[in-house]
Amino acid sequence: MFAVYVVSGTGGGGAEGQDASARADVGLTRNENTLAARWTLSAPTESVRFEGWVEPDERQRLWIPQGNGWFFDGNILAREDGAPFDSFELHLSPSDKIYDRRHVAVLRIGERGWTILTEGLSLAGYQTVIAAIVDLEGEVFLADDKRVPGGETVSATTGGFVYLGPKHLIAEDHATIIAGPDIPDWMRAKFATDIDAMSQTLTERFEMPPEAPPVLVMSFREDERASFKGSALGRFITLHVRGFEVDRSDEDFMRRMTALALHEAVHVWIGQLYSSRENAEQSWLHEGAAEYISKRAGMDADQLRADLEEKINQCQLALVRRPLIATRYGSRGRAPYDCGTLVQLIAEAASLKNENGDILAIWKDVFERADDDRMFDSARFKAAATAAGGDDFADRMDIFENAMDAGEWASFLKGLSEIGIFVDLLEPTAQHTEEGYLAAAALGALQRDICQNQISLYEREDHYWTNISAHCGGKLPENPELRYLNGVDLIGAPGEAYAEIRRACSAGEAIVLGQLNGDVLAPISCGEWMTNLPALAVVRALPGLPAL
Repeated sequence: MFAVYVVSGTGGGGAEGQDASARADVGLTRNENTLAARWTLSAPTESVRFEGWVEPDERQRLWIPQGNGWFFDGNILAREDGAPFDSFELHLSPSDKIYDRRHVAVLRIGERGWTILTEGLSLAGYQTVIAAIVDLEGEVFLADDKRVPGGETVSATTGGFVYLGPKHLIAEDHATIIAGPDIPDWMRAKFATDIDAMSQTLTERFEMPPEAPPVLVMSFREDERASFKGSALGRFITLHVRGFEVDRSDEDFMRRMTALALHEAVHVWIGQLYSSRENAEQSWLHEGAAEYISKRAGMDADQLRADLEEKINQCQLALVRRPLIATRYGSRGRAPYDCGTLVQLIAEAASLKNENGDILAIWKDVFERADDDRMFDSARFKAAATAAGGDDFADRMDIFENAMDAGEWASFLKGLSEIGIFVDLLEPTAQHTEEGYLAAAALGALQRDICQNQISLYEREDHYWTNISAHCGGKLPENPELRYLNGVDLIGAPGEAYAEIRRACSAGEAIVLGQLNGDVLAPISCGEWMTNLPALAVVRALPGLPAL
């Protein structure tokens, strides 16, 4: 099998050996629970390689070759005997690990509808085109928000998603909405209204409309854990909700959904007109902008203060002792959203202090500085924000290029009062929030200190399980199930546990971990990470922020 992989990946008969005229026609049909995709190639080949839009593990698990004798590792498809072929068929199941994926490649909409990420079907070295068999009256094949007649093809590079399924699952107004019957009418209407309002605001302020109205794909599924996922690609927004009770009387749920819709609407508006030159390298810029602008537009003053407070604390924990302006730290996990939002807040507060306009005025200047290819980057943003906020912004932005320890974070946050952001820092003895992530932050710092700067934590209903003992020099023996830190309940009082590790380390005391079974581990001395856990911030007041 390995020999087949090497030959097919490098030989002239493989994908890399195809010339630009090579073509792959993909035909989509529906089975009862899967989507059948059949590729027909313009000439025989010994292997094909898929483009990188879908994670290989998802393809390998959920895209099943039909017939015997195929080798498929999620990237390369070949015959086990090395024989050439000019067609193959995969049966695709809906994406399952939705929240581990940038884009949801294959999605079931209602009973008979499907959406498919077009680029996910592309083969390297081939011009890939897609057609669908629409076999029932009242069903459609939708690509780029246009109905495609039977027998006609669309290019896989058309961007975004295609839809195959019942016409009644599509609602068309300012935004086209594709959703199953599990999404109630009021929820569809709310998302359409929110997205349209955000797009209208940006169009008026930036004096430029996007190329096309958005297409919104929504899904809801029952799940044990509540979570949601949004993404934007071209004119497409995808919103996937899991585990929540879809209840418009639930203020927290409605606030989450509003924020999700507005965030992705900002991405769609900007993404159709401009591009970030550092999309992956400095994602704190575009993610922070979308997050901050959407929060400013969709939250009242109390909600915004609370949300920014949470983001400041999450940013501290993501970056303590590390710089933001480093790809490894500023562009993974929550850091782009939390720290990026803090940068946007500082930029707007500094600009308002200098009487130079709100956050949208700053971004209008960013776009005016974009080059002929409509590309912007962090340097252009910094130049625009400095022009508006002067040294009040520039000096603080410079700080993010260096790592801050806990004391430097404290000084930095207290100094925000100069631009109207008033922050208090909690002492360990103060009452702390009971957010669960604080216990994980405390244990993560402990593991970094004693386990070669590595973390392994799994939160269970009544304990934290670790799987890292081999790296911890005997200090976390036999991957213990942890419940207590210096006698404080990690599950029941995570904020108090966080405060306790800060108190003990500042006093030079050791940390004693208690296990679920009642046993305790040997005392652990505080190291750099434990000693540098930052004080939690409480945002007391924000500057007067004009309505967007």
